[in-house]
Amino acid sequence: MAEADEEKRRDGATIDERGLRPPAAYTIREGDAPGVLVLEGELDLAAAPELRKRIDESSTSAVVLDFARTTFIDSAVLKELLRARDELTQRGARLILAGVPMPVRRLMDLTRTSELFEDASDLDAALKRLS
Repeated sequence: MAEADEEKRRDGATIDERGLRPPAAYTIREGDAPGVLVLEGELDLAAAPELRKRIDESSTSAVVLDFARTTFIDSAVLKELLRARDELTQRGARLILAGVPMPVRRLMDLTRTSELFEDASDLDAALKRLS
């Protein structure tokens, strides 16, 4: 995502030709370490294509998704996580979910998908696994 678009997400509401637009409910950005994506806010159907693009662009041997500041994911994002897991595994890369909060964990537990993912208690623990 272009820096201008990312800045726009952090800004408050905007007004355009169609009227008042609320601020974006989520942010997906590069973390400080290679292969880390930081997910923030409510990730739903609107966030799924960007999440897919970011994961697909990664050329590292592992992708770590930092969920520490995520408040919600829906089934579209869960589907992208499952797809990413399969595709990364096929190319010999790992997917690690770090700092998964209770609302996200609950969805994964209800759908019985939590055991399909490698997870870590937080970003530091995930990065230690990779070293």
